[in-house]
Amino acid sequence: MVAAAVRLGGEGLADLAAVRDSKQLSAAQRQECREAVLRRAKAASIGWATPSEIDRDNILASTLAAMARAVRRAAAGCDPSRVLVIVDGNRTIPGLGLRQVAIPEADDLSLSVASASVIAKTTRDAWMLRLDRRYPGYGLAVHKGYGTLRHMASLSELGPCACHRRTFSPVSGMP
Repeated sequence: MVAAAVRLGGEGLADLAAVRDSKQLSAAQRQECREAVLRRAKAASIGWATPSEIDRDNILASTLAAMARAVRRAAAGCDPSRVLVIVDGNRTIPGLGLRQVAIPEADDLSLSVASASVIAKTTRDAWMLRLDRRYPGYGLAVHKGYGTLRHMASLSELGPCACHRRTFSPVSGMP
């Protein structure tokens, strides 16, 4: 699981006019937006949650922990009183120590959140390409780990590998 945080300044935001929620962009558009965000952002950071962390702590706790990692890196060196974290969702990040507001679908409302969506998705997709080379046969480069018919078929044929979450159905029922 990949989370991202992006801190934007007031300059050059017109260069980010094409940035949207990553789900609304093609892969090529996401890559173009990623490059624009990285050129203009004051900070862009990633937080990861590994499959074993997710299995141990659950998906929600692991997602919030990954978000906290990304936000802390993006806010490093900032005066905490001048930081407002906009969380895309219905929960704030526990124990963060920064002002926060949780807004469902914030990636449609906030340029910094849409920028983070693009950074997270492009980073995750690139990681899936690497995992595809490490674990051939699963089609990770194509379906990017989502539960497609092809992914389910490869799981049935090959069984889970190290990149699969053991607590995620249908993997939890496999040897």
